[in-house]
Amino acid sequence: MPPLRRLLEVPLLLLGAATVVFFLIHLIPGDPAAAMLGEGAAPADVAGLRKDLGLDRPLLGQYVSWLSGAVRGDLGSSILTKRKVTREILAAVPATAELAFAAFLGALLVAVPTGVASALARGKPLDGFLRAVSLLGVSTPNYVSGPLLVLVFSIGLGLLPVSGRDGRGALLLPAATLAFALAALLSRMVRACLAEEMDRPYVAAAIARGERPLRAILRHAGRNALPPVLVVAGLQFGSLLTGAVVTETIFSWPGVGRLLVQSIQRRDYPLVQGCVLFIAVTFILVNASVDALAAALDPRARARVQGDA
Repeated sequence: MPPLRRLLEVPLLLLGAATVVFFLIHLIPGDPAAAMLGEGAAPADVAGLRKDLGLDRPLLGQYVSWLSGAVRGDLGSSILTKRKVTREILAAVPATAELAFAAFLGALLVAVPTGVASALARGKPLDGFLRAVSLLGVSTPNYVSGPLLVLVFSIGLGLLPVSGRDGRGALLLPAATLAFALAALLSRMVRACLAEEMDRPYVAAAIARGERPLRAILRHAGRNALPPVLVVAGLQFGSLLTGAVVTETIFSWPGVGRLLVQSIQRRDYPLVQGCVLFIAVTFILVNASVDALAAALDPRARARVQGDA
């Protein structure tokens, strides 16, 4: 089955991602051990750290050792905290998952009704207004919308905390920052797919049989417009899980994205490798799952996959 064949490709993608992560980190100019200890470090200390990290071994040997450890779930230990990298990442995953799910749910609650309303009002002022708002949302990056929300709701109105995860309502601003662009994108997708299906002959035939226009559109056109929207939504959810680095940094949200930024600033290379690998693996698994789901739901997607094979 094509969906099964796509899932069987996942191990190769994971191997490729792990290989790229390892060599990109190790091909960065300079000595990681010297960078970690600083310019004033004694040569003996640098040599000792290089030995502890295994950097004195041939690059291929380091790769094989790291990859075999990664397969077992052992990504080494953090240079600063001495804790296992896997444990550090797993401790940050719940915060990232909470933020991603909240942003995704909020985006869907906004995108679906606005996309449907825009499709039903094609060519009318409401459609133009909603499309303009969605264009603004798609065009506004998180590092702009996040501080703006902080200025308005935290500093200006004093309603929500500026940063952190513990305060009441702390989730709202970072989730809204992520949801803003996603809702705009999904709204445009819902409108485009639904508008395309509304022009199909089967919708006119359903109305001719006596169904009310709105019911015919939502029941028939909406069902066929759903699969491509699900694909885009699933891919974007993968991006939320793995790409919230900027948002987590702005709001000091203790997730994987902020952990990655902190490990880069502290030159904690094992933790940097682990975070990047986690992000890559998560994105690959989510994309593969969405791809298989789309092929299972939409016969047209299955036909495209068979044509590519």
